[in-house]
Amino acid sequence: MNDIPTDFEILEDIYYRYYDEFRRYAKKEPDRIARIRVPIEVEEVAEACGVEKDMIFGRIFYHFNKKYSYKNEKGEITTFFSTEKFEGLSVNFPLVASVLSDMYAEKKRKDTFTILSGSAIAISVIALLVSFFM
Repeated sequence: MNDIPTDFEILEDIYYRYYDEFRRYAKKEPDRIARIRVPIEVEEVAEACGVEKDMIFGRIFYHFNKKYSYKNEKGEITTFFSTEKFEGLSVNFPLVASVLSDMYAEKKRKDTFTILSGSAIAISVIALLVSFFM
């Protein structure tokens, strides 16, 4: 049985798989409607994550869209994922990068907290041992 991919793993795959596509957008002769909308192949992401394509589509469309899409002050909605008639399935690539960046920062904070907690415990144990044998 495969592990269920985390949001982090899915977004990281999308980011690194489609970063070059995002960068290739040409303003003079665009190959898509908007630079920020990057078409993705759900099958490729699913294969890389070791799950069925419907699992990745469902996670992106129902979970990520609900969690990361937003409405600005003017009432305009910015969606995470889109199923546009002309472009097919696409993600808001800068939004993918922002969410992934936040996840990296959170992971770094957790890792730092774990290191500091472990160090504090080690110092406490050493102090206890020193006071016990003195």
